[in-house]
Amino acid sequence: MTELSADIVIIGSGIGGATAASVLADTGARILILERGEQLQDTPETRDERAIFQRKHFRTKESWLDGTRTPFSPGNFYNVGGNSKFYGAIMYRNRAEDFAPQQHMEGSTPGWPFSYDEIEPWYGQAERLFCVRGELGDDPTEPLHSTRYDFPAVPDEPSIGKA
Repeated sequence: MTELSADIVIIGSGIGGATAASVLADTGARILILERGEQLQDTPETRDERAIFQRKHFRTKESWLDGTRTPFSPGNFYNVGGNSKFYGAIMYRNRAEDFAPQQHMEGSTPGWPFSYDEIEPWYGQAERLFCVRGELGDDPTEPLHSTRYDFPAVPDEPSIGKA
């Protein structure tokens, strides 16, 4: 095994890992990204939504255990780019209330250790980095935005627009 030296190690090359690497790239730090998956090959399945989402061609075969020790499929994709290879190019902002404790039938969540307002400026930076498209004011439930989208929204597909 070859010995590597890095200042920063990022686990996973999905959206989170790739974003961290992009932000840190200009620091001069030696960055190592560890990815458990392989590079996707250009095959008919890589562009076939039925193969990806219905036949689950790329999904991991592993099982995880829930709180009652019942196995379930986590729905993860292990490949270079992680789940971002199949995420559908949709990036949304959580609402302010999503960061607060939430009541559920089984109890409650503790909430996040920070508020929406504290991370709101970072949403704007991420939206610029990923060239997110949108139109403010279309969604009456959208949270506060301190920045506008740099690119206009993409129109709905005709079949979705009829729904």
